[in-house]
Amino acid sequence: MKAFEFFEHTADIGVHAYGRTLEELFINAARALYEVQGRFDLADRRILKAELAANSLDELLVRWLSELVYRLSADGVCFKHFRLQFTGEQKLVAQMEGGAVDFGHSEVSEEVKAITYHQLSVKQTADGWMATVIFDV
Repeated sequence: MKAFEFFEHTADIGVHAYGRTLEELFINAARALYEVQGRFDLADRRILKAELAANSLDELLVRWLSELVYRLSADGVCFKHFRLQFTGEQKLVAQMEGGAVDFGHSEVSEEVKAITYHQLSVKQTADGWMATVIFDV
């Protein structure tokens, strides 16, 4: 099973993310988000924890990816490893390992400004899970 694939979208970037489990789906969506933004070398090592809740899985995916966008844009921090635990259908506890981005040695491609709700979907399939997400760049 492939982790994700990008698709054409007017002025934005679309991605279909896949996972055998919901945890793998959310991690692959995060990896797609970082791939769009570039290749980041890290200057240090940090472990952060985030607890997120939402009214639906769709909204939880947006909150998860928005958290990663915020951490990169506001704090200059990128994460490479994730340990996710769903504590209910719409609750997520994430332990994220990464560090401060060394922008002098990184290759920045696109700046993702937001995760949109346009065409957003998270659904279970015969092979696991699939999500469709549009990144506002």
